[in-house]
Amino acid sequence: MCCRLLTIEELEKPAGLLCDHYAGGCAIYEDRPDACRGFRCIWLKSERLAPGSRLGPEWRPDRANFMMYTEQDGRRLNVIVDPAHSLAWKREPYYGFLKRTSSRVTEGHELLVYVGDRRIVVFPDEDLDLGLVGPEHKVEFGFTERNGRQIPCARVFRDLPGGAVADDQGT
Repeated sequence: MCCRLLTIEELEKPAGLLCDHYAGGCAIYEDRPDACRGFRCIWLKSERLAPGSRLGPEWRPDRANFMMYTEQDGRRLNVIVDPAHSLAWKREPYYGFLKRTSSRVTEGHELLVYVGDRRIVVFPDEDLDLGLVGPEHKVEFGFTERNGRQIPCARVFRDLPGGAVADDQGT
């Protein structure tokens, strides 16, 4: 899945297209770029965990039809979904796991789902679909107070001449 879903700048490979070097496995494995060499999805990382803590075979990205990885020092979980299976992340046991994981948003953690250029922020009580968000955009999210209640919100930042501009989105 990483050979198809992710952008690999060193190979000029855009997201969503299968890498030219994929031939049932990596044809340039010994000479693959650092971006490929250092990448480990959550499923691969879980193989190093103690039995019972590992993600089962149903979580293998080519079976789940999505892959997960963290960034921002582990504070953001990215779920990259195969657009041909856009609702794969909503099936069980995946969706329940993602919703439970999203409960850490109150501790400053984030969970962002990518389906092609669509971005969906997962909160414990709702999912906030941001619509189309290009790779040059940045997304920030959390809660804002409205009428004494904590309301999920998100901002999409895009670079424009003269500085960044934010588009607020929320419920």
